Amino acid sequence: MEELRFFKRLFEYDYWGNREALGSVATAPGAAENAQQFFNHIVGAERIWLARFADPDPRHLAPWPTLTLDECRVELEKLHTEWIALLDQLTPEKLAGDLAYRNTKGVEFTTPIQDVLMHLVMHSAYHRGQVAKAVREAGGKPSATDYVVYVRQSGADNSQR
Repeated sequence: MEELRFFKRLFEYDYWGNREALGSVATAPGAAENAQQFFNHIVGAERIWLARFADPDPRHLAPWPTLTLDECRVELEKLHTEWIALLDQLTPEKLAGDLAYRNTKGVEFTTPIQDVLMHLVMHSAYHRGQVAKAVREAGGKPSATDYVVYVRQSGADNSQR
């Protein structure tokens, strides 16, 4: 059960970080095309990974969708709700199991579910870094989306109060 709580916390961080990053894209309107593309990929990849839990071959979904800021906001809310619902359905036994799926090129893989969940959070964090760089280059103000910033803002870090 402890592992499930850990993953729920990571997904809360991911949700927070994605909302922060999306807000920063809006600080450089019109000039942040690269930032928007990287952010769209975060949304597309999260949608694909989530879909793989129901359909091992969701190649109809785009890893680099074309979305507006408003569409990204709506999709982030939906994704968060759906990921939390999936996590709520996982038992420790299911969490210890594997996910069989095909990647976007049709190659079959089997990956431990815990590793899929960790990958998803790390993948988003990686691309949020690219979003921040692109926002800065476009003259906008990137958001700090480090995990420790989330911990401090969420009140979970009691050591430095």
